[in-house]
Amino acid sequence: MPSSVNGVGTKYYGKRDVRADGSYLTTNFISLLFVPLIPIHSVRVVPDPKNSWLPFSTNYYMILEKRWPHPLQVLSIYLWAAAAVAMGAFYFMAMEPSLGDTWVSRVVFAGCVGIPIAAGFGVRYLLLRRAPTASE
Repeated sequence: MPSSVNGVGTKYYGKRDVRADGSYLTTNFISLLFVPLIPIHSVRVVPDPKNSWLPFSTNYYMILEKRWPHPLQVLSIYLWAAAAVAMGAFYFMAMEPSLGDTWVSRVVFAGCVGIPIAAGFGVRYLLLRRAPTASE
């Protein structure tokens, strides 16, 4: 199982190829400050029903299959991470110096962090709606 401390270590990223039994494909990455760097392997997992949706919580999975990193998933994770890092860099290099330490600065920072996260959840929601169900 992946483990990390303060975003340094290994972590599962992504959720692709969802099946009717609730299993999905995810990729284990070596990460630095929560940014995925090197894919180690992809696994098909079934999450434990008692897992928490809260960030920084420990989640458990039953691994059904282990394989080489899935190229499309690795590419999508890299694109998402690049967007999140670019938004953070944009904020700290362009927005923060001109806004100073005000409430507007905090709202803009929340938007810069929230846009890539919301986009990722939105795309995942749309893809899960297209996923085949058990009746198909």
